Parts: sequence; C-alpha cells; structure tokens
Amino acid sequence: MNSLTMILQYILAILAFSLIILVHEFGHFIMAKLNGIHVQEFFIGLGPKLLKFKSRGGTTWGLSAIPVGGYNKILGMDRNAEVPKELEHKSYAHKPAYRKFLVIIGGVGMNAVFAVILIAIFLSMGIFVPTTTIDYIEPGSPAQIYGFETGDQVVALNGQQIGTWEEFAQATREHQNDTAQYTIIRDNEQITIEARLEQRDGAGYLGIGPQATREYLSLGEIVTETFSMTWDITRTYAMLFGMLFSGQLTFAEARPVSPVGVVTLFQQSAAMGLQNFIMFIALVSLLIVFGNLIPILPLDGGHLVVLGIERIRKKPLPQRAVEIANMMGIILLVSLLVVGFVFDIISPFRLPNM
Repeated sequence: MNSLTMILQYILAILAFSLIILVHEFGHFIMAKLNGIHVQEFFIGLGPKLLKFKSRGGTTWGLSAIPVGGYNKILGMDRNAEVPKELEHKSYAHKPAYRKFLVIIGGVGMNAVFAVILIAIFLSMGIFVPTTTIDYIEPGSPAQIYGFETGDQVVALNGQQIGTWEEFAQATREHQNDTAQYTIIRDNEQITIEARLEQRDGAGYLGIGPQATREYLSLGEIVTETFSMTWDITRTYAMLFGMLFSGQLTFAEARPVSPVGVVTLFQQSAAMGLQNFIMFIALVSLLIVFGNLIPILPLDGGHLVVLGIERIRKKPLPQRAVEIANMMGIILLVSLLVVGFVFDIISPFRLPNM
C-alpha cells in the first residue's frame, strides 16, 4: 500500500468518525427544535471558530479550526448559563420532563437511524453468498490428504444432492470420524472422492473454504434484512455490554480505545473496500448508542438519570451535586481515554477481514 493511499484512508477515517459525532449532535438539534427549545450554536469541528453566521432562527452556525466532530449549544442545558427573560419559554430548563427526555435521546436516536440507513446501503451493494465450489484447502486437512482441489464443485455427499454451502456444511458436520463419499465436478467431469473426516468441536471436519458470489437483493429483501441485521447487532451489543458490567469479559477483550485507535480502525476498514467501510461506520454508530447510554455524566445516560431523579423529587437536584457527578464522570472518561491511548500505542487492535 503506497503512502498516498494510506493518507487518503486516514482522511476518510477522520471524516467518518466526525460524521458519526455530527449525526449525534444533529439528533439533539432536531429534537430541541421540534420541542420548541432554542439552539444557540451548531459548530462543525472543535477549537477556535473560523467561520460563522446566524440563521433567521437565531442559531449561530460555524466551522472550527480542528475539523473533527462538532457540537451544539442548547439554551438552558448549562445550569450556570444565564437565560434571557424573553427566551425562558424556549429554554431546556423550563420545558416539561418528556420534552427534555426527547432532546436527550435525540442524539442516540439519530445514530440508530443513521446506522439503519448505512446497513441498507451496505445490503443494496450486494451480499457475498458462499457456494459449494472450493476456494481454500487447509494444509494437512482431510481435504488435502484425500485429493480435493481448489475449483472443485461439490454436488453430492453419500448420494444426497448438495445445492448450497449450508447443506454441504451441515451434511459434513454429521460425519465426524466417519468416511464420507463426495461427488464433485472437476474440469467438467464428475468424480467421486472418499474421505475420512476429522472431528472438531464435536462435528465432522473436512478443511475447506468456499468461493463466494455476489448476489443482489430485491427492495423488499433489503428492508427485511436491514432490520434483521440491525436487531442482531443490537442484541449482540446488549449482550457484550452486559458481560462487560458483570465482569465476564477480560480486560484484553474489553479494554478502552482512544480516538487515535478508533481512527486507526476506521482506516483499516477503509482499506477493505467501500462496502466494508460503510458497514463499519454503521457498527460504530450503533456502538455509540450503547456507549452514550451508560448512566454517568456527561453522557446522555447520565442526563437521563438526572432527569429521572428530578422527576421523582419534583424539583431540580442541587447544582453542586450535579457538578460533582459531572466532574467524576469526566475524570473517569479521561482516565479510560488515557488507558486506551497507551494500549493503542503498545498493542493496537487489528480488524479481522470483514
């Protein structure tokens, strides 16, 4: 890989990471506007402000010096900020709890919608379906010992017709430590190979990998598969977060990743092609949903906890208590980022082929 290609991949990685953050912030912005709350600022990037203009709605839009991520400033969310008397009716602090709730979850909600759209785009580009044609033979495996070759197409096992990779794999698993007779097509000729299979993980093992062909889905299939994939990914993330907080994951499996590590992972996914890159952005966007709902300030989950407590108390929490909780959360998050940065340097993550 040449240097220019890698530079372009890192630029794409930074842009993708920033896009996920901007989508999140835009979700807060949209829900604030829909609930009659004034948004004072919406800036792309961080650091010194380079360009800005004020819209008719009174929001200042702009571009900051460091083009990574962005933020919006919602009137009344900062408890220490003064709210002009004439704008109190448009302040977050003066809105009912359900409107505050909608503003808080707007960010993760938009991340979820963004992920669904990206998964649909990923699927619309076609999916790779494994076939019964052999593309890989493991050295020393029964497949190599008994004379299978790449390019062979398996059409039957013990006389039973094989039409898909799933049928082939299932039939093979049922013949552990047993001899199976495979009918294959090689150079347009049909031949038979008898092979004694190994046993691995309690199932028969031949030791081959399939060729895959790209297939395109109909619109209905894309819609159905999009929601199915989104549900499966969400369920997996929920399980992993449950294992994380119950201590079932080791530190090596659950260690934090710094922004440097995240950008590097984005670069690795970009190197795997556009389709895989799109899917990786979707996976991270859904991961942001779970990460932001962790119940500590200043994350959205922490704001939801504060909102719930204040709803039960029927009055605001003491400002000092919120400030202490916010500071403790920031210290924890910064500590995790520092640990993640150290590990990203000494032991960086590597993505498997997608």
